[in-house]
Amino acid sequence: MNRSFQAGGLDREIFRLAIPAAIQLLLHTLQFVVDTKMISASQPGENGGLAALALVSPICWSLTTIFTVTSVGATAVVARRIGEGRRQGAAAATRTAILLALLLGTVVTMVGVIAFRPLIDWLAVRVGEGASADVIAGAGGYLWWFLVFFPLRAVAVTLEAVLRGAGESAWPFWGGVLANIANIIGNALLIFGLLGLPRMGVEGVGLATGLAPLVEIVLLLAVLALGWSRRLKLWDRGGLIFDREQATPMIRVSLPVLAGAVIFHSGFFYYQLAIFELDEMAMAAHRVAIALQSAAFLPAHGFAVAAASIAGRLLGAGDRSLALRSAYRTFWLGLRFVAFISLLFFFAAEPLVRIFDAPPETLALAALCVRIGAFEVPFLLATESFTGTLRGAGSTMAPMVITAIGTWGLRVPLAWYLAHDIGLGVSGVWYATVADWVLRGALCWWVVRRGRWVEKQL
Repeated sequence: MNRSFQAGGLDREIFRLAIPAAIQLLLHTLQFVVDTKMISASQPGENGGLAALALVSPICWSLTTIFTVTSVGATAVVARRIGEGRRQGAAAATRTAILLALLLGTVVTMVGVIAFRPLIDWLAVRVGEGASADVIAGAGGYLWWFLVFFPLRAVAVTLEAVLRGAGESAWPFWGGVLANIANIIGNALLIFGLLGLPRMGVEGVGLATGLAPLVEIVLLLAVLALGWSRRLKLWDRGGLIFDREQATPMIRVSLPVLAGAVIFHSGFFYYQLAIFELDEMAMAAHRVAIALQSAAFLPAHGFAVAAASIAGRLLGAGDRSLALRSAYRTFWLGLRFVAFISLLFFFAAEPLVRIFDAPPETLALAALCVRIGAFEVPFLLATESFTGTLRGAGSTMAPMVITAIGTWGLRVPLAWYLAHDIGLGVSGVWYATVADWVLRGALCWWVVRRGRWVEKQL
């Protein structure tokens, strides 16, 4: 592996991993946009359905991020074992990660079902007159099905992580393709009540989203169990048992990620309340803008995946200098991709938002948010790329601290100040988001530049 990278294969390996991961997230983003388009088309000229999605989507995204942190530890440990040439250890780590994901996913479902009604009642009180009873009901229906089927999502994300940690890029991509196709078909059937199914609206989107990961799980388990993967197997001298030797570094790497995710998403939710306490139009405009802005995460996610896998495998093989070089190279290659997205958001915001069926004043506000968000894109890429490198190395404490500084030290207080005290409304929230990504990108670059992460042992 080291010789091929030294011979000029580093860029090829980065692109081999980054492009399928980015395309897979593109499909997730397409599904996100299709959800928004279908809901807006089912309620033309109204803000209710879009507002319901805007209300509940941050909660679901936060749950997915927080409680699939085993995927970060799984990526780091599997990548390190592959780099060390310990295929049996990689297989044991894979089985352990699946069990951890299933356990955490079940915990989320149990706690979520118990806390569901108090949470919905609390949201109704917080948004007050900013959302109608139909908005609250639609958001609640979506959240219920998302919670019930959450273990499927946790396992699917973890299976993708172990395969990418091993350097596999194609199978997670095809698993994501199948899941997104299933999701879009399910949305169409349940939003509009096709083929004799009930017309469920926003609630139908939640049910389709909850069930979609099942097809991906079936495919990826077959890949690992039947030996279709060239790099990683599920059964390699061992049953489906919890391996403490592999679980210890996996949990040690994941705990700071969990803490960072809780820090960020607790702040993110409080920051979202700055939008929810405005009005229904602001919520709908934010949903439209986020649906478009999510395209910026495509290359950021792809290059973060590549950075994590490559750094972990190179450190496992003992090549620290090349691992450090890979961090910078992944960032610079990714930056070339996001420049176009940033320019597109700034100069074509109005035509982009018009693909959605919403009132003109809502679309005008969404276009302003998209144009503001254009400035965050390069710094988002820097944050995700360098964080991917650190996580692939198993160095997860620094990203946690940076997340705390950016979220609670800057984004949350600045969003509330600009949106409510200054009176900028939802655009103030987007200005605060840009400031957060600028700060975090600079801090992540500084941590990588110091180079202490190359000495991390797993």
